[in-house]
Amino acid sequence: MKPNRPPLRPRTTSTGGHAVSRPLHLTSGPITSQLLGLCLPLLCANVLQQLYNIANSLIVTRYIGGQAFAALGVAESVMNLYIYVITGACMGSSVLIAQFYGEGDMAKLRRQLYVSAVLIGGCTLTAVVLGQLFLPQLLALIQTPQELMADAAHYLRVILAGMVFTFAYNYLASTLRAVGDTRAALYFLLLSLGYNLIAAWLLVAVLDLGITGTALATASAQFLSALLCALYIKKRRPFLAITRQDARLDATLIRRTSSYAAVAALQQSSLYLGKLLIQSAVNGISLVDSAPISAFAAATRVENFTQAFGISGCEAIAIFVAQNVGAGDRKRALQGFARGAGMVLSTGAFFALLLFFAGVPLSSLFLQPGSRDAALCASYLRNIALFYLLSFTGHTFVGWFRGTGRMNITFWGTTLQIVVRVTASYLLVDSLGLDAVAFATGGGWVLIVVFQLTVFFLERRKQT
Repeated sequence: MKPNRPPLRPRTTSTGGHAVSRPLHLTSGPITSQLLGLCLPLLCANVLQQLYNIANSLIVTRYIGGQAFAALGVAESVMNLYIYVITGACMGSSVLIAQFYGEGDMAKLRRQLYVSAVLIGGCTLTAVVLGQLFLPQLLALIQTPQELMADAAHYLRVILAGMVFTFAYNYLASTLRAVGDTRAALYFLLLSLGYNLIAAWLLVAVLDLGITGTALATASAQFLSALLCALYIKKRRPFLAITRQDARLDATLIRRTSSYAAVAALQQSSLYLGKLLIQSAVNGISLVDSAPISAFAAATRVENFTQAFGISGCEAIAIFVAQNVGAGDRKRALQGFARGAGMVLSTGAFFALLLFFAGVPLSSLFLQPGSRDAALCASYLRNIALFYLLSFTGHTFVGWFRGTGRMNITFWGTTLQIVVRVTASYLLVDSLGLDAVAFATGGGWVLIVVFQLTVFFLERRKQT
């Protein structure tokens, strides 16, 4: 007997809400094509997000200079922590949105949207105020060189002020993705990227506003993307628009939203902090020879691109699973997970072969061919390729656990992985050099997959 599903025809909720758009439902229809339809826009968005940051770096380097570029690097370490926490919180909240959408309860969905806006928006505003008040102390805490302090502070003053727009965009974009609309946010991100390039060039190269101009371009681009998302929802997805009836704080939703958002934010921030600690380990072996830093930077750029495919697959699986869990169809959710896992693992196998056999030409994209740092980069890529299928396996399980609402599993899995990666990197780096980071990362992936598989099969046994 099949579980009850929400009707897929447009309907109006009992509270006077707006009609549900049929094409966004993932609770029936061809699973593979739906997953591909979710995944491809998410992949493009992840790649564009990387270009978003690279654009500012290129303009700063060309028109301001090396010191400003170094200050930008310092400032981005602070900015990225804010962004990871905000995106994590919005990601956690969007799981509930997807479940309520699959359930067909639009009134509850909009109340959830209101609660998320108040809680995550309020926390963002508080963090922004604290960041502005204690910015000098924060920059001193991360040991910012005195000659970079002024530029880093100027940049962060503007970026922190614009962080409310970063929240608004991520909140609205994650909402659209939760209901299956992954294309709209991509289009708006593409438009804002084009605007960011033009605005940064005008403010820096023409008006000579220095690093502050770069920050203004970034903040205003975030405002533009958030505005476009809001206008799109009002016009094309009106069932997501919060009404006066929806604007109330439900105690149950507050507890669930706080739990989901906080755990997801902690997961994302721990992931970022782990990257910073690993970078510190690499810096430690580069006191005499700077080649490992250059090699690791190049390898990280290659990995950021390849991992975008796994992350996009993870997000697509999470959205699909969450909607079907909300609809009460766990069998279809499992089918989607299995199909998604097949797609993600196939991609992972391709990149494992690519990194192993094409490490030298890939490193030459960023480094001088035949140089020591290029050789170190190629060696790192070959070693990390041995574990790549495990990394992509981990992405699929994160999608499953996130979609089923088990945010605590994703948090503990990520934390476990980071602890192993960081500890092993510091222990092995003196004897193995940069290769130690590759093996430590692989060891972390082994552990997280064992943890995820154990939890997954224990839960399956309880249900049978």
